[in-house]
Amino acid sequence: MADEFDPASVPIRPAATVMLIRETPALEVLMMRRHAKTVFAGGMWVFPGGAVDPADFELEIHGQDQIDIPGRTEKPINPFEDRAYYAAAIRECFEESGVLMATSSALATRPTSNALVEARSALNAGSLPFNEMLATWSMTPDATAMQLVARWVTPLGSPRRFDARFFITACPDSSQAAHDDQELVDSAWMTPQSVLDAFASGDMDLMTPTLRMLKNLSQHESVADVFSYLEAHRNFERVRVANESRELLLPGEAGYDDALENVETGWVRL
Repeated sequence: MADEFDPASVPIRPAATVMLIRETPALEVLMMRRHAKTVFAGGMWVFPGGAVDPADFELEIHGQDQIDIPGRTEKPINPFEDRAYYAAAIRECFEESGVLMATSSALATRPTSNALVEARSALNAGSLPFNEMLATWSMTPDATAMQLVARWVTPLGSPRRFDARFFITACPDSSQAAHDDQELVDSAWMTPQSVLDAFASGDMDLMTPTLRMLKNLSQHESVADVFSYLEAHRNFERVRVANESRELLLPGEAGYDDALENVETGWVRL
């Protein structure tokens, strides 16, 4: 049949996603719903993110954190790979949510809100490369406030597979956050627990890595609490999958020692 595919032949593409958080005063995270007709995760509620583009390898990054990435022995590492993940996270975050994490030179003038809206539209239309947009305003992608919190690899069997880095950051300007009405058709700031409740009631569809990250985030009460925890926990833990419930488990949780190791490939430090 024409729609059949060989799961083993599906390439694994590098990708990056960003958990944008804020306090109002409750801790909230930005959730966005993908268009139902998209090939990967259609109709799912996700964090802003997407695949790494070739141009992402060329961008300089300000303030990139130096942290050991789990699973490095699985394949050769491009010397620019880490930087490209940060660049992709920042670019995709702007494309999909309108939130730009970038720093300007001392003499540069920050773009106005209207200029950012116009640039985002041009970027999503494919008429303005991200690096050219940044150069126009003498800006550099800024990862100073970003923390790498997870790595997830899409399991075998999906028509699209990604080796994704998950980042978290406090949203610099939540008033700018809005879905693009293209790949993403809805968005909302929600407490992690309210998302989990909506998932449990069937009102929101979530991929398993998103669900696991929200469960972890729900244990924290503030932005400061999240980053204090990350400062104290620099090592990643390997995720396992419970035999019967298929729940994603971390060390110390009931059933972890007997859970399956090779169903979901994920490492988490949040």
